[in-house]
Amino acid sequence: MRLLPLLSLPLLSACGHRIPDPGTLPVSRSLGPMVPPERVCWVEFAQGNLPHSIVVAHGKLKEDVVSTQSGLLLVDPRGSWLIDGGSALDYQAQIREVPLPARLFLQQAARGWTDLQPSAAVVTASGFSPDRLTGMIATHGHFDHLGGLADIPAVPVWMPQPEIDLLAQSAGKHPTILPGDARRLTDRVRPITWEDKPFLAWQQSWDLYGDGSVVVLDTPGHTPGSLSVYVTLSDGRRTLLVGDTVWVREGYELREPKGALAASFDADREGTDEQIARLWSLHQQDPGLAILPAHDRRSWAELFGAPGCVHRAVSME
Repeated sequence: MRLLPLLSLPLLSACGHRIPDPGTLPVSRSLGPMVPPERVCWVEFAQGNLPHSIVVAHGKLKEDVVSTQSGLLLVDPRGSWLIDGGSALDYQAQIREVPLPARLFLQQAARGWTDLQPSAAVVTASGFSPDRLTGMIATHGHFDHLGGLADIPAVPVWMPQPEIDLLAQSAGKHPTILPGDARRLTDRVRPITWEDKPFLAWQQSWDLYGDGSVVVLDTPGHTPGSLSVYVTLSDGRRTLLVGDTVWVREGYELREPKGALAASFDADREGTDEQIARLWSLHQQDPGLAILPAHDRRSWAELFGAPGCVHRAVSME
């Protein structure tokens, strides 16, 4: 992990590479009858501000973007799921277990998040009890996605095996994987077994309800087991939560990598670039699909308006 001096960011932001045009990639979709979840909710755990030049290469030097720690709550009789959970409540205490210089970086990063809310309380405020969850899914194992899931007891957390291995190997050594999160999930983590069923621009998927309404996709790059989740909202609109493949929408709209500091968190730079190129191609072919970077609050607000739930007009029951 390379932690770059903040003073060098203006120069580095102007030196980011451009991702080549991948051309038109094949896009697959479900053709059968599909029933969206009964409720899809935006649950928000924290907010912060980040310089535009950090979150996207060639970004604006004197402009900030509003960042978010957010997740999707899917409520349905077929199973209810939480996707991403923000940071753990004991985040500050866990930082003390991390060696320098990662500890200093995390302490600085912690100051940027305001009004961190307990994941269980946020889910409860949406009108759903966390103990009724079927399972939880982490787009990847970094502290600001996984920690809040670890705070909700007893419910299993699903991740691809490469991400489970990363947690076991890197907790306390990698600056964004916290040892306490890994310890609490040792007995609760479950491996996702991918199916060779193409969906959108990817070859491997896991169809959560079996009808194409919610599909988990294998999108490694940012971490070895990073995933994305396609969700049909309860009112029929469609979104693709892409975790940290891009931090803001300019990444896939302009085919831009992250700024140098943010890109230093990508485990596989070339793999991440490939995923961004796929998102760009998908966006060109299907502009009605709302691509949702995990930390871009603008994109969440455009899709939902405000944290809360979208309900299906007609109940399954």
